[in-house]
Amino acid sequence: MKVLFPLHLFYPSRIGGPANTIYWLCKALSRNGHDVTVVTTREGIEEGRVDIGRWVDVDGIRVRYCDSKSKFSIGVIKHALKEVKKVDTVVFSSICFLPNFLIAIAARLRGKKIIWSPRGELFDTAVQWGSKGKGLYFAVLNVLMGKQILFHATSEAEKDSILKYFPNAEVVIIPNYMELPERVGVDSDYTDLLYVGRIAPIKALEKLIDGLAQSKQFLSSRYKFVMVGGVEKQFEDYYHGLLDQVERLRLQDKVQFMGSLTGKSKFQAYASARYSFLVSNSENFGNVVIEALSQGTPVVASTGTPWSQLPEKKAGFWIQNTPKAIAETVDYLIQQSDEDYMNYRQGALNYSKEFDVFEHVDEWERIL
Repeated sequence: MKVLFPLHLFYPSRIGGPANTIYWLCKALSRNGHDVTVVTTREGIEEGRVDIGRWVDVDGIRVRYCDSKSKFSIGVIKHALKEVKKVDTVVFSSICFLPNFLIAIAARLRGKKIIWSPRGELFDTAVQWGSKGKGLYFAVLNVLMGKQILFHATSEAEKDSILKYFPNAEVVIIPNYMELPERVGVDSDYTDLLYVGRIAPIKALEKLIDGLAQSKQFLSSRYKFVMVGGVEKQFEDYYHGLLDQVERLRLQDKVQFMGSLTGKSKFQAYASARYSFLVSNSENFGNVVIEALSQGTPVVASTGTPWSQLPEKKAGFWIQNTPKAIAETVDYLIQQSDEDYMNYRQGALNYSKEFDVFEHVDEWERIL
């Protein structure tokens, strides 16, 4: 099977989880004998990290990184259109990456199978933030080719969000899978609470900070909350608002912003944390949950995320993302007995094994 992925973000981009999710999927497909081609931008990639403007091999994946000086990414359009005629299936990630519209039209005219992963962009919270023309664009895409697209959702909630804009579309649900990292050995007393991810409004970090300020156990303990994540230019005002909030609530000694961490440093942060938090307003998935679980670190996730099984798996908690609920949960987990806590760490590790991409790539092979 020959498969093309036209993308905005791809490994080693540091922006967003899909860059890695798709990389792991492509790697697994390639290992299983499929011919995988990626055309992408250099967005979120450090200068000199990849070769720009030529075809390169990335773990068996044929990749072309294009310069991204404009939002329309002419290089991606140009090279993806050349590749469309050679492949059987085109897999899109992101509805709102503008080049995908033209590439999808070309794929449709050539009779290629189209699979589209919106990656959370059709949730109400995502549609409301940003351009007011999104709804119109979705309507046009639905009229032109909604019935010809096989949509990929990572959860039932995302399936519902897709059908709201593409009511006649076929939708298949496949969770995000990943290449599970090796477990990092650490010597820790587990007194850090952790957030890893983008510093962005949809992550509801202001509610998390308010919750910490309301937690009597947190305020009187030696626990600290560590925020790990980069700040995109469009969210700088939000980030500075969080810093002001921390100062206003007198949490400067309790809440630390660490910036981005990658590789072993990031997984050491996971492994040494007592719990990792993801209390977003909405998430189509949340790769950071699997990353934490893979290090035996249980997770507190909000009901805006698809992680309802965390309590059932004894791998964490699934809560409302109100400051009150967050404060009550933090109070509980700080007082959790050592025996109960270690059971949760084992539950986290066990649960992570259900998301190994190499064990589940056949789910994608069936729809390509």
